[in-house]
Amino acid sequence: MKLVYKLSFLLFIFFAHHLYSEQYDLAIKYLGISVVNVKISDSNNKLTVKAKATSIASIAAKMDNLYSIEYIDNYLPIMYAKKINQKDYFEDRITTYDRINLKANRTSFLDAGKDCEYNIVKPIRDFFSSLLYLRNAIDDEQGEIWLDANKLLWKAKYEVMEKETIKCILGKLRTIKVKIDFINVSGGEKERSDMLTNNLVNEERSLYFWFSDDERRIPVKAKFVMKPFPVTWKLKNYKE
Repeated sequence: MKLVYKLSFLLFIFFAHHLYSEQYDLAIKYLGISVVNVKISDSNNKLTVKAKATSIASIAAKMDNLYSIEYIDNYLPIMYAKKINQKDYFEDRITTYDRINLKANRTSFLDAGKDCEYNIVKPIRDFFSSLLYLRNAIDDEQGEIWLDANKLLWKAKYEVMEKETIKCILGKLRTIKVKIDFINVSGGEKERSDMLTNNLVNEERSLYFWFSDDERRIPVKAKFVMKPFPVTWKLKNYKE
């Protein structure tokens, strides 16, 4: 009987872990106007990100993008797929990561000329897996994350700035403000890619995130410093 109880408990722990799920709905705003809606779902070691321009923004710049990431412990991706549908730019590609041989393989389903293999470092992450990894990494007040931005390797250096109370959809929350600066380690020219992720990786601009100061570390706000006006991300909804 004790064995049965023990097995039942282990099964409960197993399924509880695999049923873990979170969803973030965010609005990207420019000049106070919502231009893109982003939905991030994290479930069973898979991230799914959908980004769609609002009806107002679609007049100037269409966007209907889908990102899929399969990851292992600590949000280390083993597969990163992008389907990009923008005003005059399209992608349908998949990148797989071989962390034993330190290689990444990219396959384009639209242009075989963009297929390639390139060197990586073991802790490499894409933009979205880096974001969700970061919320736990900030237990250390400073650190760095290795980032793959279209086959260029970057260091994202982060620093905990301060704690702030901000208003959001969840009410007044105590948050941890984090500053992120980027260094292009590969040194090559950036390829053209999607507006949502690669534009945020820039040596001349800082990125700020505000995470809830609790065990959930919800990303409730972000600000990308650019001229003449910054771009902000704000949480619209959260559920688990």
